[in-house]
Amino acid sequence: MSKKKAGILALIGYLVTMGIGILIGNVVSNVLGENVLGTMNINSSNIIYKLIIQIPPTVFILYFIKKYYNWEDISLPSKNLKSFIWFVPYLIVLIFMIGKFITELNKHISAYDSSIYMFIITVFIGTAMAGFCEEVIFRGIILNSFKSEKSYIMAMIVSSLGFSIVHITTIVMGNSLLDALITVFYSSLLGFAFVGLAMKMKNIWPLIIFHSIWNFILMASQSLQFEISIAAGICNVINIFIAIILWVVVIVEEKRKCRKKTILAN
Repeated sequence: MSKKKAGILALIGYLVTMGIGILIGNVVSNVLGENVLGTMNINSSNIIYKLIIQIPPTVFILYFIKKYYNWEDISLPSKNLKSFIWFVPYLIVLIFMIGKFITELNKHISAYDSSIYMFIITVFIGTAMAGFCEEVIFRGIILNSFKSEKSYIMAMIVSSLGFSIVHITTIVMGNSLLDALITVFYSSLLGFAFVGLAMKMKNIWPLIIFHSIWNFILMASQSLQFEISIAAGICNVINIFIAIILWVVVIVEEKRKCRKKTILAN
C-alpha cells in the first residue's frame, strides 16, 4: 500500500471509529438516562460520554501504526535540539496555564470532594487520547504520507486543512453550526502553526503533550469555572505569528535543499 493510500485510509478509519465512539456513547448515556447532547461543555453528567468517544479512534490508531507504520516514520525524532527553540513560546504558555490552573485549584480545594478529582482525572484521560489521536493522524500520518521533495507544501496544506475541517464534526457532539465554525477557525490557527513546527522539529511528541494538556486545562477550567481566557488569547496570537514565520522558513529551506540536490545531480 502506498503512503498516500495509507494516509487516506487512516483518516477514514479515524472518522469512522470516532462515529462508532459517538454511537456507543449515546447508547451508554441512554441506558444511564442522561441527556448528553446539546452542549460541547464537559460536566459530570456527560464526562463518560465524552471519554467513550475517544476510545475507538485511539485503539484504531494504535492498531494502524502497528500494522502499517513504525513510530519513527511518524514522529521522526530529531537530534537537532536547536529546532526546538520554535516550541519555546508554546512551552511558556503551557507553564503559565498549568500554574494558573493549579493556583485556581488550590483556591477551591477545601470545597472539593472525591467526585471532583475523579472528574478531573477522567477529563485528563479523554483529552490525552484526543490530543494523541489528532497529532498522530494530522501531523504524523497525513503529513508524512503526502510529503515528498516535490509535494511538501501540499502535504502541509492537506494536514492543516484536514485538521481544521474535521472539527466541524463537533456539531454531532452538541455544538451549534456557529460554534462549530468558530472551532474550525481557531483549530485552523493551531493547525497551520503546528504543521510548521512538525516540519521544523521533525518530532510530534512535544505537540502531542501540548495539545493534550492544552485541551485538558481548557475543558477542565471551563467546567470548574476557572478563568484562563488570557492564556487562550495569547496562544491564538502566537499561532498566527508562528504559522506565518515557519511556513516561510520551511518553504525557503526545502527549496534550498531541492536546488542543492539538483546542482549535485548535475
